[in-house]
Amino acid sequence: KLLKIKTRLINNDFSIMAIESTRTYRIPIYSVLEDSIDIIVANPNMIKHIPGKKTDLVDSDWLAELCLKDLIVPSRIFPKEDRVLRSMTRSREGLVKIRTRLKNKIHRDLSSSHIKLSSVVTDIFGKSGTHILRGLLDNRSLDEIIASIPSRRVKKNADKIKESIENNLDSSQIFLIESSLDLMGSVQGNINRIDADLRKRTSTRLNDLKIAMSIPGIEFTSAVTI
Repeated sequence: KLLKIKTRLINNDFSIMAIESTRTYRIPIYSVLEDSIDIIVANPNMIKHIPGKKTDLVDSDWLAELCLKDLIVPSRIFPKEDRVLRSMTRSREGLVKIRTRLKNKIHRDLSSSHIKLSSVVTDIFGKSGTHILRGLLDNRSLDEIIASIPSRRVKKNADKIKESIENNLDSSQIFLIESSLDLMGSVQGNINRIDADLRKRTSTRLNDLKIAMSIPGIEFTSAVTI
């Protein structure tokens, strides 16, 4: 229907259109028409009509009248490129939250099994932490796991690691943790793809990124978001 409306507007030489900024309903209309027609997005609070019986037809007539008389202060709409960047960074933020929830679940599952690995290993999802966790999931002996830890610094805490692991994981716990790890891998893959896409999309705005990243603590993802 939107494409038919677009064709009709173009064929009848419409050059401007006004719509209310009502939640997300205006987004597909704006996206379809923005390249062909000048669209004014109006704040509903600023174009209120005389109190009385309201209908879509009455509201449309009133909106058209305000538009023709240039009485609408347009709402600020970001350029398409910036809207895409905002959508991508928000999606990434959502994925990071999902990844965090999965990590917290694994921590809870280990804790319920009397495994306090996080008290010894700073990041159980880092290289050494993942090595130990995978060894536990594969039912390898603790001595074998510790002997093959890639980090010498972590390996020096062998006694503390043994103390933190007071129990073996049963089959149901192994299944739940492996499921969470698999989901984390999938989520991380999507995050990586978004990061690669963001780098491509911002390749022409390197100076802006450089300025944002000059602030201590601001790295690429935060700079793109800003």
